Amino acid sequence: MKVFFINDSTSNHNWGDRAAAIALRKMICASGARIVGAVTEDDLKFSLLYKQRDPTESLTQKIVKQFIPPLVTKARMLIDRLLPAAGSDDMIPASWDQFESAADTVLRDPHVRSSLVKMIEDADLAVIHGDGCMVGNTRIARAELFLSYLIKKRFGKPVIMVNHTADFDHPTLRAMAENVYPLFDDVVFRDPISAQRCTSLCRGRFSADTAFLFKPVPLADWLPVAQRPTYFDVWPDTACFNPAEPYLCIGGSSIFSYNGTPQELIERVAALVTHIGSIYRGQIVLTVSDIVDQAVFRPIAQQLNLPLVGLTTPVQQAVDIIGNAQAYVGGRWHPSIFALRGGTPVVPISSKTFKMQALIEMSGLASCTFDALSIDQEKERMGQQLMSYIAQGDGLRNQLKLWAEEKSKNCWDNVTYLKQFPGSATTA
Repeated sequence: MKVFFINDSTSNHNWGDRAAAIALRKMICASGARIVGAVTEDDLKFSLLYKQRDPTESLTQKIVKQFIPPLVTKARMLIDRLLPAAGSDDMIPASWDQFESAADTVLRDPHVRSSLVKMIEDADLAVIHGDGCMVGNTRIARAELFLSYLIKKRFGKPVIMVNHTADFDHPTLRAMAENVYPLFDDVVFRDPISAQRCTSLCRGRFSADTAFLFKPVPLADWLPVAQRPTYFDVWPDTACFNPAEPYLCIGGSSIFSYNGTPQELIERVAALVTHIGSIYRGQIVLTVSDIVDQAVFRPIAQQLNLPLVGLTTPVQQAVDIIGNAQAYVGGRWHPSIFALRGGTPVVPISSKTFKMQALIEMSGLASCTFDALSIDQEKERMGQQLMSYIAQGDGLRNQLKLWAEEKSKNCWDNVTYLKQFPGSATTA
């Protein structure tokens, strides 16, 4: 069974994108499939495609290209001109009524026929990793839906959409979804709110996020290694703290990139961090799980002399850090999963979708989602929620850990269609 994998985010800067895609690739292969082609999230978003080297490019640009992961380079070669560079004619349609003509244009292009079309023809089916992309009217969302339409309608191949949140409040994306979602052979949402909101579009179902596969190492096994000096430092950030002593983690939110200037956000988040420091006696560890959080948390780390777990920290190490903390305060979906996997309670702040509230409701935590854009005004209430969680101790931790363990089993439902596909290892 050969799979064409769309939205492979294993090389993304975001901790959660990497974790979810790494786990999903593992599940695909465990289902008896082989990934024969892949399109990355960068391809979908930025059109960073393989092209002949520009003789005018700088030495720095040439050096950077030497460090592009091989998978990314391969994907860019595969889709070639389908997702052209900024400034050229975009083959991804801007609205539903353009899908048919866009498909005709794509299939007439000789470069596409020699790359993308060949990979579609070689594959038995396509797996779309929706992740958190189905929101707003972004190019990523439109590209995923268009590629799904192209593969299903023009090549007659099965296409499944898995592991995703769907927020179709934008009318343009909603119109696309209303026409494409009924075409999917399987649809798996990573939260119940998405599943409920999309009942008119498809016969989808809920399954836990694939990132639940990641599990933090038990504290007793972790400490002999984690207590070594500089163990958590990933250049250029330093994260000097003692994991044997109580600590909590504070993270950002995807909504940070949508509202407010960095300085305004820095001041608001710093007010929250300062308040937590006044009521919590343990260590405070700042976490940067996405690049938009970096501009906010680096100045705060310097200003307040706090450890910062940086963006390029390996996923499993990030899971260990957050999963062994006393609490996680933030609006990041996947770091919250890392936390819950170890029994760490989450004090949630809002995100650009309803996903944080969905996760809190799923986990059974008694909390509202605090407004990330008024975080300085929410700090007292957040502090109260934090201290309430910590006071509940091991009882709450064990409850959350057991729940998350069940989700780690349930998340395999993302690949149920593959396991039942004719010719798979499980049906052979």
